[in-house]
Amino acid sequence: MVKTYAHLNLDYLEMMTGGDAEMRETMLGMIREELPTEIGKMGSLVASKNWNELKEVSHKMKSTLAFVGNDKMTLANREIEGICKNMDGLDDLAGLVLKLENELPAVKAELAKA
Repeated sequence: MVKTYAHLNLDYLEMMTGGDAEMRETMLGMIREELPTEIGKMGSLVASKNWNELKEVSHKMKSTLAFVGNDKMTLANREIEGICKNMDGLDDLAGLVLKLENELPAVKAELAKA
């Protein structure tokens, strides 16, 4: 039976692991650890106005978020990277990181059950 989630879409993860349960669990473990750490780092980078490093963290997060399959987080992250790249709309960054932070608890809860 395939599990369905309100805040996750693990189709990409399933495709990439090809039914290998051990690989799937390894990937989920990395995501569970990395996601909160990286989002926390993004908040600190916004506070310190370190736009270049924020752009790098955001770029790295694209692959993690592809495995998570959360559209809200993916769109917010895409906007963050674009703003940092173009240096236009910097005032919007705190709100976008807040979107990631607000979505994180529900995603973490579902990842724990995945």
